[in-house]
Amino acid sequence: MEGPTRIGEILGGRQTQVDSGRREDLRDNSSFVTPQQAKEIGLRFRNRPPEPATCEYCGKKLQPLGVVMDEDVFFLRPFLPRCTCEQAQVYWEEQDKIAAERKAAEEKEKRRAAIQRKIQRLLVQSGIKRRFQQRTFQTFQQDTPGRAKAYRIAKEYADNFPLHQAKGDGLYIEGTNGTGKTHLAAAIALQLIGQGVPVICKTSSDLLLDIKRSFDSADVRESDVLDIYKRVDLLIIDDLGKEQCSDWSMSTLYSILNDRYEDMKPTIVTTNYNAENLANALTPRGFDNTKIVAIISRLRETSTVMTMAWADIRGKEETQE
Repeated sequence: MEGPTRIGEILGGRQTQVDSGRREDLRDNSSFVTPQQAKEIGLRFRNRPPEPATCEYCGKKLQPLGVVMDEDVFFLRPFLPRCTCEQAQVYWEEQDKIAAERKAAEEKEKRRAAIQRKIQRLLVQSGIKRRFQQRTFQTFQQDTPGRAKAYRIAKEYADNFPLHQAKGDGLYIEGTNGTGKTHLAAAIALQLIGQGVPVICKTSSDLLLDIKRSFDSADVRESDVLDIYKRVDLLIIDDLGKEQCSDWSMSTLYSILNDRYEDMKPTIVTTNYNAENLANALTPRGFDNTKIVAIISRLRETSTVMTMAWADIRGKEETQE
């Protein structure tokens, strides 16, 4: 069935007993008619019209209105007549304002709930282990100049991620054990996930294990998993260099990191090694390390290099690594 039709369209296609002046009046109206108007132009009643109402302010009789649909009329229920007297207009303006505010509040709550569901979904997909889901910027200790500087660099990166993302800038965080490298990486991930940004934050060992699992899966291909790591808005690889070294692991990491470099996708890396030792750790014995040296160089070229080399603070009240 067609949607609401103007009275003029109906009048133009059928003979009625309405005089020409009355017909013109109806033609100028919208698709709403009173029961009397519907009868005059021969519309079929789809339902029984409500009883007329009386304006409580001026006493005017208010006729119910029906919606014209093709050659039928459907009367609205409940019937909420609106008089045109001044007091009634003031009342309805206030009611409309209240209804609009209520609708806006409901829409805001729907958006908030949708964002929260997205955040929870992103958090699950991120790969951040439960322990590190508590590693926020608020819980990072800035008790030394070095740690305070590291905090500022990481916080600036998270606060201005759209700018860094546009340039493909990442972070290269190197340093000794227990200095808070993983804490700051997780804090960046958690802040961005809270803003709805897709992030993957995994150790290099877990990342490679996920890819290996696709070998035995009939539903997931290796290329599909690789594409996820290559395309995610921000990839954080924690503890790079600790994974078991092999020709496959070297080639796989090179493929992921090189594609992200070429596509200007930001990557954050944490490692316990300096550049030279990391290249050695990632290259199997007897293999040429040219590709690995090149990708490490590219990572450092497109990243702010943070060196966190101080005493291991693990074992204090709050674990930082």
